[in-house]
Amino acid sequence: MRSLNSAKFPASFKVGIVILSIITLLILGAPIIASHDPIEQNSSERLQKPSNEHPLGTDRFGRDLFSRTLYGGKTTLIAAFLALGAAVLIGLVIGLVTGMFRGSVIDIIFMRLMDVLLAFPFMVLALVIAGIFGTSFVHLLIAVVSVWWVSFARLTRSVVLFAQNDTSFAAARILGARPCVIIVRELLPKVLSPVFILATFELGSLILSISALSFLGLGAQPPTPEWGSILADGRDHFLQAPHILIGPTVSIILTVFAFNLIGEGLRDRLDPYEITKR
Repeated sequence: MRSLNSAKFPASFKVGIVILSIITLLILGAPIIASHDPIEQNSSERLQKPSNEHPLGTDRFGRDLFSRTLYGGKTTLIAAFLALGAAVLIGLVIGLVTGMFRGSVIDIIFMRLMDVLLAFPFMVLALVIAGIFGTSFVHLLIAVVSVWWVSFARLTRSVVLFAQNDTSFAAARILGARPCVIIVRELLPKVLSPVFILATFELGSLILSISALSFLGLGAQPPTPEWGSILADGRDHFLQAPHILIGPTVSIILTVFAFNLIGEGLRDRLDPYEITKR
């Protein structure tokens, strides 16, 4: 049996880090690497095939797809990280409180709310929010966060309920520690590791969901580049110019793949249960 300190990151984790690092460097270096304005239109260069001047070709408006892919990655990743941060924060707070006060009115209300949210398909809820508030980047984040916090809350609550069997938790209760002190000092450190692992896996799903919503026109609005919206722009010209879909498609696949590899590596490294099984 290997201890937590002796566990090593698998090769897949390192591969994921390398892929994600390359993608991040390309996106951050877009102002230097990209030679064209991502929203500049040129009708004389519509649907051009990949060339030295346009490595990924141009779209129906003559915009450089390489530049749009790089800048679109920034929009997609910012949306994913903002949504993830909000979902993790909300999920942690609700999970800690409901787990600490199991069986209370607060616990019952939030558990029923989670059941209701899980009963609705994510896309349906996003369409409802878009229909009520309109389509925009902010409303996209609201739609995603309104559902995504549930998985973090349920995981946090489960860890809290399990942690209440520890002697340290019982000792804190006997010594008269206040609930807020117990949550911060005893429970929060125990939930951070599994929540962090889940967050890494959820990033890939978030990127797919945000791209899908943008593909449907519910995310960043034109001419702002975003991987999903770039795919939506090119779907009508797929047979005529299939190169339009190469950039965002490969970017989404590689980014999700990288986060999944990183998540698996973190699970093997940080999850004591996974380590003790070996």
